Formats: sequence, structure tokens, C-alpha cells
Amino acid sequence: MKQKILIEMQDLAKKYYKIQTMNWIQSKGDGFGGAGITLEYLLGKLADNDILPDYHGIELKTTQINSKYSTPIGLFSTALDNQPLQMQYLYETYGWPSKNDSSQKVFYAKINADYSRCTKRCSFKLYVNYEKECVELQIYDHYNKERIKKELSWSFYHLKLRLETKLTYLCVAEVLKYYRTHNENYYYKFQEISFYELKSFEKFLELIEDGTINVHIKITSRQKGEQWEMYDKGTTFEIYKEDIEKLFTKLSVSIKK
Repeated sequence: MKQKILIEMQDLAKKYYKIQTMNWIQSKGDGFGGAGITLEYLLGKLADNDILPDYHGIELKTTQINSKYSTPIGLFSTALDNQPLQMQYLYETYGWPSKNDSSQKVFYAKINADYSRCTKRCSFKLYVNYEKECVELQIYDHYNKERIKKELSWSFYHLKLRLETKLTYLCVAEVLKYYRTHNENYYYKFQEISFYELKSFEKFLELIEDGTINVHIKITSRQKGEQWEMYDKGTTFEIYKEDIEKLFTKLSVSIKK
């Protein structure tokens, strides 16, 4: 690990300790990303979806520890890249009617290396193709298991670039979440913090192959004027907190005094 990054981690740990002493903190954002937005705000960083690490070469992630459900950590988001408009093709060809408006389509799915039935007709799975140097999103007829011959994929080059640029160094903050009904606001209490270093891109591929890492596709529709259009909310590679040390090496970082 570079000495400069270690100093930045020690500085971040010190700032985070000060945040911990603030006890319950009202959310600075809405939705599922509220904890991360709040943490970035407290660190003096504006919320964004930057493709670069959040804090001086370190990517920041939060994970809620008092939820009834285990929620994954989003590693990074990237669209299918082997041809233009692949996400639009996926939406238009395999999307299904929205529950809110049956005249509009959605495509929401978590897909890994096992068969994931997303529609009545089709199943999807991830396949690491070392010969073609890509991760394929394969589509199968759900009933006869025959593959539908449409090439949809992410290139190794692009995935490696995103992973190593954004996630060589990682900080994961555990948070408690509480909803106050009287003022309809969420509050967060920041707990343990951990630092990690990425093992390798090859390990990332291995974890896709064994189903540890999945991809979460979120495409819906939105109205623009009098017209409706596809709205891509992001395609994110995810891993659960309990599996984080399969992809990263945990580091020992003390508060710099």
C-alpha cells in the first residue's frame, strides 16, 4: 500500500471518529442512498455519481446493520458496452409492463452466474468468457433452456478500468438507520469503519463465476413532456458485506494523532 494512501486513510479515520461522536444525524438525502449522501456531506464532499473514488483515492460505501434484510454493496455501475444502445435493446425487447402503468415497460433484475428467471419467457445469467475477454449477459428460453443468440456483454478492458480506478482502495462504514414518524425524517448513527485494498481483477471475475457478485439492472420509464422515454437508473455490480473480504484485503488503519 502506498504511504500517501495510508496517510489519507488515517486522516479519514480521524474525521470519521468525529462524525461518530455526533450520535444520531438527520439524513441529508432521500432514498436508499441517504446514508452515503449524509456521510459525504459530513466529510465536506458534494453528493455525486462520479466514476472516480469519493475521498482522495478512497471509495466510500455504507452498509446498514439494523435492517431486517441483507442489502448488497454496489461496487460500480456500467452499461453493457459491446455495441451502442444495448440497454435500450434489453428494455424494449425483454422489459415487462410496469405495475404503475401497464402501457410502460420496466426491466428490474438481479442476475448472477445461475439462471435468473426475469420474465415468463426468458432466463438470464452471467458468463465469464475468457476467450472473448468479456462478461456476457446470456439470455435463455426459460422452457427449453436454449440460448437466444444475442450478444450482450461488458468487455474485460472496461470492467478492469472501472474496478481498478474506483475501487483499488475502499472504506466501508456500518450505519444504524432510524425513522422518526413525527417529523418524517430518517436519522443515521455511524458505527464501525473498515478499510480494504482490492485483491485483483482476476478475483473479481472468479467471484462473478461462482455467483458471489451479481449485476443489478434497473431500467424504467419516465415522462418527458407529453412523451414517455426509457430511464436507465443504473446497472450495478454488487457484493454482500459478508463476502467483501473475498474481493478485498482488510487493512489495519489507526487514527492519526
